Amino acid sequence: MRLLTFFLLFIFCLTTWATFAQSGYSIIQAGGNIGIANKGYNGSFGGFAAHFIFGQNYNERAYLGLGLGNEIFKGDYLANDLVGTNVKMMKYDYSLLPIFVDGRLPIKQFGFKSSVGVLANAGYAPKVGQRYDKGFLFKSGLYYLLDNPGSIDFFVSAAYGYQQLTKNNYGKNFNHQHLGLSLGIMFK
Repeated sequence: MRLLTFFLLFIFCLTTWATFAQSGYSIIQAGGNIGIANKGYNGSFGGFAAHFIFGQNYNERAYLGLGLGNEIFKGDYLANDLVGTNVKMMKYDYSLLPIFVDGRLPIKQFGFKSSVGVLANAGYAPKVGQRYDKGFLFKSGLYYLLDNPGSIDFFVSAAYGYQQLTKNNYGKNFNHQHLGLSLGIMFK
């Protein structure tokens, strides 16, 4: 109940801030995560992600915001230093609730309706329940924005992500790397 109250208060504050900001923006995005590497382990995790971001638009030259997400990672893993024929793969199936800072910088504009830019996210996912993991995160990548003046803007992004995950049966943290692909809408 405390988590739900915190979440609703957080969304209310961010929505109010974005509404009263003269050039605020908000983003709703969803996509998938494709596991690339998990240093020290055989196996990587794939999953899904959904993010809500609210922030400030600085004259279409930069965007800086605060985000809240829900991510799911699933997969099998095995420590690299284990040997023998009786070793079984372990399962990883946890969610994350990351809170992060989002930065976007357009680098090339195509006409009046679209642009390509770079993005970066950094934050932390606290442990909020039994089915949730915790750890630091960092993502960086590229996005394409289709700008519809006076309407909803659409974008596609691809980002490399690093995620610290702590729920490990071997007692060492995962340093998980993945590729995140997402589609979203932006309100300005």
